[in-house]
Amino acid sequence: MKTIPVLSAGFGEGHNAAARAVVEAFNRLHYGEYQAEFQDLFLNAYGEKKFRGQRELYINTANRWPLLWGVAYHALDRLPVVQAALPFLGPVARQYKEVAYTNVPPLVVSTYPLYSHFHRRLWRHNDVRRPRIITVVTDSISVNRAWHSAFSDWYIAPNQATADIMIRQGVPAAQVRALGFPVSARLRQTIAKDQGGRPKVLVMLNPGRSDAVALAKAIATLDVELTVTVGKDANFLQEIIRAVDGRARVIGWTDRLPELILESDLVLTKAGGATTHECVAAGVPLIFTQVIPGQEAGNARLVVEGGAGAYGLTPESARKAVEFALKDNGAVWKAWRAAMPALGDPLGADRVAELMIREIQLLGERHSVMR
Repeated sequence: MKTIPVLSAGFGEGHNAAARAVVEAFNRLHYGEYQAEFQDLFLNAYGEKKFRGQRELYINTANRWPLLWGVAYHALDRLPVVQAALPFLGPVARQYKEVAYTNVPPLVVSTYPLYSHFHRRLWRHNDVRRPRIITVVTDSISVNRAWHSAFSDWYIAPNQATADIMIRQGVPAAQVRALGFPVSARLRQTIAKDQGGRPKVLVMLNPGRSDAVALAKAIATLDVELTVTVGKDANFLQEIIRAVDGRARVIGWTDRLPELILESDLVLTKAGGATTHECVAAGVPLIFTQVIPGQEAGNARLVVEGGAGAYGLTPESARKAVEFALKDNGAVWKAWRAAMPALGDPLGADRVAELMIREIQLLGERHSVMR
């Protein structure tokens, strides 16, 4: 079985979630000689310990010094920072060369912006031996130019609004396809909800926030059926359990987030790419409790300006936003829910997989003609 590499980098869960969804969809839909394979070349290059340190540095900077991260994001967008940084990423460059130049697959899929820059350094655009490259953009509205300042045969946007922005930034319209954000096929399920019961609210806490405990306490005062997820930190889990005092179900790390989203009427979370687009795909309105400058600002704008959610950036404003959405028999929440289908659906991964299959078929036809 030949491999189609689907490349990610674990600096943001949106990259990983999109890549894994594409792998699942391709391997489910394609019955030929190729199999898609998830690969994180930064993890492969630096090893678990060093990569974990790099990831924690990124996360801590974004959480604790968001303005600093905003400045860095702006520099990536406006200045040739990526080109200046590439020489310092030799281990990753060697991994990419092994994947794309030594093995020469017919196609490479990238859900992280730097890989297309490595691709350009290895291949001339008109080289007939060059693997085709599909770049899956995992941010909405706020599209950093690092995504498209190199080259890709296709750019996959999560929605038409983002595609239009990329075209205005100079990407040829013929290379941009608004196929949707790739999400897990599990988000297509329909989970029956109790009729007439209390609204189901899911709060996804970020332990890096200094007011995370206060946020859990604030929402726990409302008359809702509350679920709180807290991640892997066992001490933080116990702190939240004490804070909600039996008024919420508190869950540590779980692989059931798609099901938890589907079970919910309303989700409170930071504006990360994966969670935002998963909620959009599931049709579940959002209240954003944290928005990191840069890519997350665009994700939040997609939902709020699309009339499908609101901001609640402090514990008190988040509590008021939930109250506002649910008052008068949920009149505002119903409007948010009705606006969701215009923002996305759960079929993005299948559309990307179908494009991959067409690319492979066209490559096979070209090779037949050449022979």
